[in-house]
This record gives sequence, structure tokens and C-alpha cells, in this order.
Amino acid sequence: LTASQIVAQTLKNYGVEYVAGIPGHGIWTLMDAFMEEESKLRFIQVFHEQSAVHLADGYYRVAGKPMAAVTSIGAGAANTVIGMATAYTDSTSCMLITGGPPTHMRGHGLLQELERYTDNDFPKIAEAVSKRHWTATRTEEMPFIMHRAFSSMLTGRPGPVHIEIP
Repeated sequence: LTASQIVAQTLKNYGVEYVAGIPGHGIWTLMDAFMEEESKLRFIQVFHEQSAVHLADGYYRVAGKPMAAVTSIGAGAANTVIGMATAYTDSTSCMLITGGPPTHMRGHGLLQELERYTDNDFPKIAEAVSKRHWTATRTEEMPFIMHRAFSSMLTGRPGPVHIEIP
């Protein structure tokens, strides 16, 4: 399985029914995995990335079940910060999955990569507004990362989590 297929199947296995976001160059394989027969997640395309996180936040408040938000690399990911901060301060669970630069391209100025102070700066931004953050570097890490993300998001004081997938 690819990392994206593992993400999609894990979301489905944990009872996630909806994913909201904007398709982009950093998450094409993830979008494909959401549409495969094995996962068949319902995708809600929004007009702004912030809306995706607010949808996930609101869905948890109403349904009591987690929802995922997905965005592409760079500016698309940065647009989610207000929604993540809302979920963080109000202790609601949502999962933000963002695309990131391929590991071999980090720091090379890839289209929309945030890399002013360190290579791939978005995870540093996400740390301030999430309960936990993970950056995957290898496919075999994904089952463990997804399990830890759900565990962190749903146990103790609920809160948003962020996963970056190159």
C-alpha cells in the first residue's frame, strides 16, 4: 500500500465518513486514495482551506465524531491556522492532513514550500495550534502515525492534530 492508501483506509477504519479540503499538487495521491473502492470517503470540496478545518471542527461538535481536513503544501496549509486554533482552544477533535515537499526536495524552493528560516516551516506553525504534529518520512511509518494521531486526538482533552505527508 502507498502512504496515501494507508491514510484513507485508516480514516475509514476509525469511522471517519467525511473529508473536506481543496485538492492541490501536494495531495493528489491522497485524493486518489479517498476515491478508491476500499475507502470510499466522501469528499467535500470547499472554497477556502480555513473552511475545511471549521467544517471538521463543527462536525465533531455536532456529531461527536472526527472528520479530516486536507490541504496542499505551503499557503494552502497556512490558511488552516485559524480553524486549527479554534479547535485547539475549544478542545474539539479534528485531523488536518497536509501535503509537504517530497523528502528529497525539502529546502530546494519547491512551489509554495514555506522555507524561510528552516526547510519546510509549516510544521512549526502547526505545532502552536495542534495537540500533536507528525511529519511522515517513510511509508512504513504511516500506520503508527495514524494510530497515534487518532489516540492523541480522541483521548484525554480532545484537540486537533496535524499530519504532514510528503
